Amino acid sequence: MEPLHPMVFDRFCEDGWCYWSDIIFRRNLWEWRGEPCRVILLRIRLNGFQLSKSQRKCLRRNSDLRVLRRPLNILKRHEELFEQHARRFHYNRPVSIYGFFSSWSHVMPSTGVEFDVFEGKRHLASSFFHVGHRSMAGNYCIHDPEEAWRSLGTYTMLLEIEYARYLGKEFYYPGFVYDLPSEFDYKLNFQNLEYFDWWGNWYPLERLPVRDWRAFH
Repeated sequence: MEPLHPMVFDRFCEDGWCYWSDIIFRRNLWEWRGEPCRVILLRIRLNGFQLSKSQRKCLRRNSDLRVLRRPLNILKRHEELFEQHARRFHYNRPVSIYGFFSSWSHVMPSTGVEFDVFEGKRHLASSFFHVGHRSMAGNYCIHDPEEAWRSLGTYTMLLEIEYARYLGKEFYYPGFVYDLPSEFDYKLNFQNLEYFDWWGNWYPLERLPVRDWRAFH
């Protein structure tokens, strides 16, 4: 990989490409919890986006937290928080935060930014994203599993959407979900969702209230 012009980054996002560490890839089929599944790429059209009642509650619930925005840079505290975060996954547990980031992630594939979330001096969560010309794409989020009541994955996604709208972006790409229930289903609980059909087209997708994915296994 090498740094991309913001408009080129937009085009990759529009055509269904994702990124980890120093690679850009596409995949429409995967396997989750031993079952073959389809990968559903998502984006949010930001014009006309509205918060749901539960998302407004999430923002109020976390109004005591301090948020720091800075260039993407993995530090020791991110490594430690990642180790706590990874324990949430009983299947396909990620091994290292450096499976998602490289020392060049602040400039590749485009400008990389992070939100660090603190309660006092305690580091509770970080989310990482990259900025294009018309779009912004979420990369990864880590958070303290002891603070599950705060819904920090949703909270940091709302922070990113708010920042994308502040920058005047047209689209926000939160990554993907599967056509099987999974830990990532919270991404479906947003307004103005669209999905990619793998033929180059995006179509509206109805918001899906958060389900307990554990009940499906």
